[in-house]
Amino acid sequence: MAVSDPVYDLTFKRHYLHPKFWPTWVAIAALWLLAWVPVRLRDGFANLFVPLVIRLAKKPCYIARTNIELCFPALSPSEVNKLLAQSIRAGLMTFISYGEWSARSKEYLQARFVVQGQEHLDACVNNGDKIIFMIPHTWAIDAGGLYLTSLGLPMCTMMHSAKNPVFDWFINRQRARFNGIVYERDAGIKAVIKTIKSGKHFFYLPDQDHGREASLFVPFFGELKATLPALPKLVKLTQAKVIPVLSVYNTERHRYELIMRPAMAPYPSGDLMADTRAMNAEIEALLSLWPEQYMWFLKYFQTQVDTDEGRYEAGIRAIRKQ
Repeated sequence: MAVSDPVYDLTFKRHYLHPKFWPTWVAIAALWLLAWVPVRLRDGFANLFVPLVIRLAKKPCYIARTNIELCFPALSPSEVNKLLAQSIRAGLMTFISYGEWSARSKEYLQARFVVQGQEHLDACVNNGDKIIFMIPHTWAIDAGGLYLTSLGLPMCTMMHSAKNPVFDWFINRQRARFNGIVYERDAGIKAVIKTIKSGKHFFYLPDQDHGREASLFVPFFGELKATLPALPKLVKLTQAKVIPVLSVYNTERHRYELIMRPAMAPYPSGDLMADTRAMNAEIEALLSLWPEQYMWFLKYFQTQVDTDEGRYEAGIRAIRKQ
């Protein structure tokens, strides 16, 4: 990637063939082969591993339980565990289907989706609006972005690089399959603003904790959360419309679903705190019927209002001592 070009470099590098990456290539090959397995059989196979993940992934499960308890304080411990198991099930089914988006045809992939709220997208497209698709971290988030680009929508997004360079190359090559543009998150937001102004839509992930300095503390499911107030600023700079959208994998129907809500309006209002809270309220509305689809293992509440210690650190230390 050139210094002047923040777009992810999709060029294959010779060092990707180093023996230390062979296990990664085996995993990618397995995902490719699983793309051709009948969906219900593949989902049934994924379901078998749910108890194993709960037993072995103690740290991620602790973080997930903490998040669920913070967001849904009325749930009993058994209900929390049930929601956690459902989330892991959705995650496993989504992960082992990941190869579909490289191996299968555009027509096959589009047929895997059921869309709710298409009229909200059509209204913006017909009006010539630039769109920011505001989408929280669900297990099927990549599938939603790929579906939108497969429709011919000119799209860009910004992603963190994965630690494994081979898998990072694989997933970003997949994200760009239908001419989507993937920017490195470290490159900053200026390139994205320029791209939106040029007429492309932005696939925006708003819900991670970026620390105290960059954030405002606003409610999320009733809990104060360090929230990046970037969305209202982006809209003001680009004059784009914001469509809240959720991408999920329906484990009962064995299909992807894309749920789009009406474009946020009026937005922004000029009150940065209220506009940031409005964004979180939209995420809550999207997740209200699909809470098991959320990536609960992410440290959404790491930054606390009244202390510099991370929310999860004491519990993680206790797990390590076990």
